[in-house]
Amino acid sequence: MGEKDKAREEFVQEAGRMYDAMVGRAEQRCDDRFDDIEQQAEACGREVALRLLKQRLAAEESRQSEQVACPVCGQPMRRPQKASPRKLDTASGQVNYARRHAICDRCGVSFSPSGSKAGDSPTGRVKPAAEEGL
Repeated sequence: MGEKDKAREEFVQEAGRMYDAMVGRAEQRCDDRFDDIEQQAEACGREVALRLLKQRLAAEESRQSEQVACPVCGQPMRRPQKASPRKLDTASGQVNYARRHAICDRCGVSFSPSGSKAGDSPTGRVKPAAEEGL
């Protein structure tokens, strides 16, 4: 099983546990108010969203090319081995990730390449990014 398949399987198992916890409570005698049920469902949704964001960022970082051309002079840029840690505040919570940056020693330009523009999904349910990469 590949790394991508393993991550997908772990995601599906975790989503199944959340489903079982939510629906399983209905099978027990409980007096949860609708507000309580809604809050639990929203918390599960945030957890799923954070996991998807982290996995997507890791997948994008893993496909980054070692060769990056400087947008100013067009020459190859240097890619330090150590990634730069970042924290993103999202609607679902904070996402920590690391992305290797590129440095042009000639121009002084430094940035984290984000890859090519996202394309349309085959299902049409996920829209492409508004701009290149993240």
